[in-house]
Amino acid sequence: MKLRRFTSAGVEMARQYLAAVKESNDVENVTLNGQPFTRAALISSPAYSDAIPALADLDLDSTCTFDTTFSFCEYFDSLIHDHNPQAYREDVGFWTWLAMVYLPQLVTESKKGLSVGDMTRLVYHPENYQRQYRHLLAGAYYVYVLYSQTPGTCHFIFAHKLNVFPDVAEQIMSKQSIVQNPAFMRAANTLYYDAEGFRARKGSGGEGAGAARYFVRTIDQLSMTRDFFEAGDAEVLLNLLPKQFDKFNPVKKV
Repeated sequence: MKLRRFTSAGVEMARQYLAAVKESNDVENVTLNGQPFTRAALISSPAYSDAIPALADLDLDSTCTFDTTFSFCEYFDSLIHDHNPQAYREDVGFWTWLAMVYLPQLVTESKKGLSVGDMTRLVYHPENYQRQYRHLLAGAYYVYVLYSQTPGTCHFIFAHKLNVFPDVAEQIMSKQSIVQNPAFMRAANTLYYDAEGFRARKGSGGEGAGAARYFVRTIDQLSMTRDFFEAGDAEVLLNLLPKQFDKFNPVKKV
């Protein structure tokens, strides 16, 4: 499948489609305005999306399944990294279209049926810094790009299923001052990433002592008197964390 981007009409239709999924409990076939409508028609019809000439030589595997968000980022970066991915960072139509391509992997299932969750997980909002990072594909991918030379810096951001946005990711990714700082991200990874299980450590989200939201507050306090930026500063930071973090912190205080 060739990469496309939704027009403004396509983004609006995607919103309507997602609302209809909630009613139909079906990601592939819904009813819109009293007429049957399919996801395939939405993502392929020129009435809702345009081709992207700069990416015309690329073929997206729309059937690919991803065990984790990390595996999506690896795959998508291997496809697009030579074609200036930053050019699409503000592209609402591009990322919303991509979410609709992989929609079956982005919804969640429960006894009550299918859920698309908060619409910002699927419809991209790059103009709003309080929402853009929540997009299940774009948010994680641009963190991946930022640390592409040192992917081990922030595995905790990606170590979950594609349809999940855990609290530890929410807390860290909501603060660009942390996301863009290698020392902070490496320290957070040391605290919250379970390398053996390839998942975030139990208790890293929520209100518990030493959880990610307390890491954010502590960073704000420590940054008032110290500068941290180089990746090597992570160990210095870990040594300065209070005892509330001892549950997660492997670094012995000096």
